Amino acid sequence: MTTNNPYELWQTHKLLGVFRPVKPETWYFGQFFTNQMRSTDEWIDLEKLPLRNRELAPFVKPMGRGHGLAHDSVTGYRFKPANVVVEDAVDPLRPLTFQPGIDASVTRPSQLTPMQRKSLIKAQMIADFQLAVERRWEWMKAKAIIDGKVTCVYKDGTSALVDFQRDADHTEVLTSGNYWGESGVSILDHIQAICDTMSNADFGGLPTRLTMGGAVAAVVRQDEEILKHMDTNLQGGVHRVDRGLTNNESKVFKFGELFLGGASGQVIELYVNNETYTVNGTSTRYLGNNEIVATASPSAINGYECFGMIVDEDAQYQALPMFPKNFVTGERTKVENVSIESAPLFVPIHPDATYKATVLA
Repeated sequence: MTTNNPYELWQTHKLLGVFRPVKPETWYFGQFFTNQMRSTDEWIDLEKLPLRNRELAPFVKPMGRGHGLAHDSVTGYRFKPANVVVEDAVDPLRPLTFQPGIDASVTRPSQLTPMQRKSLIKAQMIADFQLAVERRWEWMKAKAIIDGKVTCVYKDGTSALVDFQRDADHTEVLTSGNYWGESGVSILDHIQAICDTMSNADFGGLPTRLTMGGAVAAVVRQDEEILKHMDTNLQGGVHRVDRGLTNNESKVFKFGELFLGGASGQVIELYVNNETYTVNGTSTRYLGNNEIVATASPSAINGYECFGMIVDEDAQYQALPMFPKNFVTGERTKVENVSIESAPLFVPIHPDATYKATVLA
């Protein structure tokens, strides 16, 4: 015997159509992940070839024999993505406060039927869930760039560390007497040392951007050495920092430029990032107020957005960036649910093209 389901569930294609038009936020750390791969295996596997060696051809006497220079090897990396799921029951009594004019008010009662209201509620939930998943993506990308590793803490309290094996010398914590802004400390000399470390690293790169917390920017804008370089009456006055008032409404903004020598015309852009995320009502910064992160170009970092298999027959076990689902639970009283699932991992193939430093106390 077959029974008809009186509840109109949204199929995946309809759910996709709902959350695609949602206008995304501006994701700062996402700019460093310009490639994508999907894996229907349990693991995401990546390989890295070595740089060409710089050995010189050997000297030999006449009629002497040389030797080979081939020392090629491949380094393999294997990562297992963690699943991200946002799920909630559809409450038909939930107020539609996010879109004025479509729900009941003191001056005009709602003209919507209960089922029409529920469809609008589901649309709101999908939009909220999409942003929550994308914010988790941004958090994972930020950790990969800033720390060179990501720690995933699961709901049961266990955790897993994904270490992208950035060189330990690319993470630095300054101590008292060496902080930026203290007497005798040259900010430009420290930035030069960061440039040298990143440029000399295998699979590194010259930094093209220096992102800092707001407290660091407040110190940089008052640094006497940098201000002297802004004096166009002096030779070499090529650096620039913004000394105007800050628009606190904008959490990310360009702060200035440092020009590189050699008449190359290349610059290191200075950016401030005061963005935050929220977990259980607690707001936390992506980048510490006292921290900086230097980044080479996105092509030098070679970031990959990796997505693993969704372990759900309804998703046909595909490696989808997001899998939205609408389903009913319960027997006597039916409860409709909406969820979005993702199995993401964001990998900087060349983590040594980044550098983090804590420059203030």
